[in-house]
Amino acid sequence: MRTANTVLLGVAALLLLPAAARAQQGLTVFVGANFGGDSGVSLHESIDDRSRLAVGARLGVVDLGLVGGEIEVGRTSDFYGKGTVFDSSSLLTVMGTLKAGLPVFLGRPYAVAGVGLVRRRATYAPVLGGGTVSDTRSAYTIGGGIDVPVLPLLALNADIRCFRNFSAGNSALDLPDEAFSFVRASVGVSLRF
Repeated sequence: MRTANTVLLGVAALLLLPAAARAQQGLTVFVGANFGGDSGVSLHESIDDRSRLAVGARLGVVDLGLVGGEIEVGRTSDFYGKGTVFDSSSLLTVMGTLKAGLPVFLGRPYAVAGVGLVRRRATYAPVLGGGTVSDTRSAYTIGGGIDVPVLPLLALNADIRCFRNFSAGNSALDLPDEAFSFVRASVGVSLRF
């Protein structure tokens, strides 16, 4: 009987705590570089070519600092760069992810995994006909990162994620039987509210 009362008292205390003490929402704005896989460039090359800059935001919630979820939207204006093949290209990712982390002394390292959509659009150079090809496919992402608090509601974020389509891609943009993939490394600022 005493154990049951203790459990009931504990559950009641959790239910009476303010919602902010159990779950914390946050917005992270990031800038990054796409490399590896089908990007055709290394991390160093992607950082040097500012036209391939990735920007985006993540809106999420974390319960007790351990487990949560987020929606991430990222965009790159010239994913394939400009040159002899493509006149312009773009990449848009929209992912819903689960996030698990563990608060430690200097920050909160975390792992993420999720699914969503990857949309690519490319316009060929005029010497190749100038046609436009677009492709939207379901994809998954896995990765991790760390949030390092600098103020009570402000943190710096470093993140790396691998994106890969579930199915083989567009024959105009990909090798036969190859699923489109790339890696994104990013840094950002997280605001908790």
